Amino acid sequence: MRMMFWLKRVMQAMVILACCAGTAQAIEGKKVECKDTDMDFDAPGFTVKCKDYSRSSVSVGESLAATKSYSLFAVSEADLTFLDAFSDHVLGSVYYSRRSMESDMEDYYEAKFANWATQDDIGNYEIRNVTATFKGDEPMECVAFRKMGVRRYDGVNGVTVGVACSDTGRSKALETVKLFISQD
Repeated sequence: MRMMFWLKRVMQAMVILACCAGTAQAIEGKKVECKDTDMDFDAPGFTVKCKDYSRSSVSVGESLAATKSYSLFAVSEADLTFLDAFSDHVLGSVYYSRRSMESDMEDYYEAKFANWATQDDIGNYEIRNVTATFKGDEPMECVAFRKMGVRRYDGVNGVTVGVACSDTGRSKALETVKLFISQD
């Protein structure tokens, strides 16, 4: 029974997390091999899927740019754990404004995040403990993460954001995030 309940939660999360912010949200995304993106995740027991939301031409006022945008979704039914990450980088003379991690997470994900708590950062990644609620579901204890791209003018050239959640506890979610980051 617990497995059926958890699978329902994961399916709801997959639908919600697959939706990307901004212009990428309007694009369906193309299935790609994760090794062909700027993210990869190879872990025993996890099923991993990646999509490409890149755009070769984006009009930004009087400037033109392109985006390299990818999503990665990994799920382990055995561990009752999932990880979702989205990498969004702009190419050209434009940049993304620097914002808080909370703002980035809320813009890239259709979920409610609460109870933000500092966790030790790992490498170039900011890590926060967070409670995430996906549409009509019970809150889950999760770990959010973010890596800022290279500084450009008053902002950055991109951002990678993600969240991992586990029904077996936040420690399993953090372990999954650490494994993801170790493969970056």
